[in-house]
Amino acid sequence: MSILIAFGYSSVGLTYAMLTWFRGWEHAEVMYTADTDILIYITVAASIQIFTSLVGLCGVILNSRPILAVYCLLLWPSFVSLAVVGYGSYKRSEFALNRKLNLAWSQWYNPHDRLAIQTSLRCCGYYNPLHQAVPSKRCFPRTTLPGCKAKLYLFEKQNLGMIWSTTFSLVPLHVLVICLSLLCSNHVTETFGKNIMPRKYRLNLGDVQLEAEAQGHGLFRNRSELIERPGETRTGVTRTLREDRR
Repeated sequence: MSILIAFGYSSVGLTYAMLTWFRGWEHAEVMYTADTDILIYITVAASIQIFTSLVGLCGVILNSRPILAVYCLLLWPSFVSLAVVGYGSYKRSEFALNRKLNLAWSQWYNPHDRLAIQTSLRCCGYYNPLHQAVPSKRCFPRTTLPGCKAKLYLFEKQNLGMIWSTTFSLVPLHVLVICLSLLCSNHVTETFGKNIMPRKYRLNLGDVQLEAEAQGHGLFRNRSELIERPGETRTGVTRTLREDRR
């Protein structure tokens, strides 16, 4: 059950990351441009957790204590990656977000990034259309579109808040998964794979044919050893003939 729980929330995180990478939701372009590092953290954390869950699932199916021990060990890097996502998004959201966005728009974003944000949020420029705007079909000096600062700030506040609150809410659940995995790894016996024979010890058609040929050759050899030609015996015929001649 703990493995399924971990696999479930890691699958949700990876799905969110993939939808963002491939622009699968409305403002994914803004998330991709403004929070690329957070997006990378989410992708790495979800991938590590999915790999860890698959290792644990193999250990449960095979009743293998060493595999479950590896699963318990891999849960700790998963926990660290989860904490990195939560702390990074919380720090950006709650500590001087306004100043960070001002600095990013003026120094970090290139014209392509600014144009992507303007198109996604339907705004023009930062404070107004005359302030560091990238001209486009909708963005020009006399446009009625507002500046991007307010919309970008609101989006970042909501999106980053959703990320860190969700991540921190998963921390107790992940600790519970670690505890359950320790109990399960100590409970498994030394029996391999529910008495399932490993593949390398299973017979296939070629092995059966080789065994049949070997048995046939052995049977033929045994029969040839049992059926031997009788040895020649000397009789007293010569002596009898000699007596007849006399």
